[in-house]
Amino acid sequence: MRTIQIVPWQKEWQDYFYHERKLLELEAGSPGDHIYHIGSTSIPGLAAKPVIDILIETPELSLWTEDRLEGIGYTGKGEHGIEGRAFYYKGEHVRRFHVHVFEKESEGSGRHLAFRDYLRSFPAKAEEYEIIKKQAAERHPHSPSEYMNEKHAVVQKLEQEAICWKRTEEEADDF
Repeated sequence: MRTIQIVPWQKEWQDYFYHERKLLELEAGSPGDHIYHIGSTSIPGLAAKPVIDILIETPELSLWTEDRLEGIGYTGKGEHGIEGRAFYYKGEHVRRFHVHVFEKESEGSGRHLAFRDYLRSFPAKAEEYEIIKKQAAERHPHSPSEYMNEKHAVVQKLEQEAICWKRTEEEADDF
């Protein structure tokens, strides 16, 4: 049984991401793919579950079959609850990596990147998120679904703020 554990941010997470990105590029990448570090481990200073979330933007999602990453230790789970995504994980008993594949410039991809950039830019918002994550993990250490449900409202609020902020940033860049 996996235990949900929130730990202090670790600089090594960036190194783990860079190493895994290189592996993904060499073994499974396609021309036009872009690979990003997302999730709490990508936000300096933010406590997180020690699982590196990776976003791959690809020109053609239909080419990402469930077995595409098997050769490098991943298990495919299909959309896994999010339409327009291919989801993979690495590590059976101790999860180390999650890979989320979306088509380039899709709503799902934009939402993940906006959320990451927003929390990086606004430390008080990252702290708000950290508090709810720690509370949810304390209350539901053995139930990933309950942990996610408890965070849901705060995540949705922060995602909406992030999307509005990102839109404003992009409009400002147009001037």
